[in-house]
Amino acid sequence: MNESEWHNNIEKLKSVERLNVSKKEIHHELKNSLLNSLPNESFGILLSGGIDSSLIAKICKDQDLNFRCFCVGIKDAQDLLAAKETARILDLELVSKEFELEEIEDLLLKAIEILPRPKIENDNYIEYMVKLSVSAVMLAGLNLGKETHFISGIGAEELFAGYNRHRKALDTGGTWRGNTIKELKEESWEGLKRFHNLVISRDKAISESIGKSILNPYISNEMIILAMNLQNKDKIDSISNKKILREIATEIGVPKIAAERRKKGAQYGSGFDKAILKLAKLNGFKLKKRYIESLLNKLKT
Repeated sequence: MNESEWHNNIEKLKSVERLNVSKKEIHHELKNSLLNSLPNESFGILLSGGIDSSLIAKICKDQDLNFRCFCVGIKDAQDLLAAKETARILDLELVSKEFELEEIEDLLLKAIEILPRPKIENDNYIEYMVKLSVSAVMLAGLNLGKETHFISGIGAEELFAGYNRHRKALDTGGTWRGNTIKELKEESWEGLKRFHNLVISRDKAISESIGKSILNPYISNEMIILAMNLQNKDKIDSISNKKILREIATEIGVPKIAAERRKKGAQYGSGFDKAILKLAKLNGFKLKKRYIESLLNKLKT
């Protein structure tokens, strides 16, 4: 599905109404979407130790499926610590690795070669830096295993109000990357429209470049319909976000460290963003974007 087809599909899904969506329906559809997408072979789960991927891992564990979990980061990265503890409690096979600075720079260079060249306007590197840093994390994780298919928890943040801009939409409003934040439901629909450009195309390019595939059970059509017809109070309040997912996770035995964890983006949880800042300083740059710019110029064709 290309970006235009994705946008059209989201518009169609937006017109579908479901009344009184229940926690049971959300749980059933996530399990159904997951099982229907799995290959007939061993697969990997990109486990960050957060609610989204840990819930997937627990469902797969309960189904006695053949899989391994993978997590990467720098030394003492929050994702690594949480994933290891979650895997220990659930008795999951976890393959993990701590990456050094020079290895992360190599990953960044490989990601730059794979991703489309960015169109930077007004020296704004934010969107590209997010894509690049998350791509480096993904390359690192996918390359740890021989598995061809990997399950990702992407999409849950958008569907269940997990981003900071969702909290702002519920509260004060404001802007996000130059866009005015709308009321919560509309903001989530707009986020889903942007999802292809920001996430799906990125993950597809990275995974296919090394002969792998990413499966995304959270963004099946039925899952989107159910999640987007939930009431706001089932997703987020002043204390917690992704509330209904956390309740499901707790009920089926996901460890507290994962079920209640307030996770940030992969670039932060892995510590790769911190590593990029260190690399920038080691290369004589005060700003991360100047360092990224130097890598882009290094590989400029």
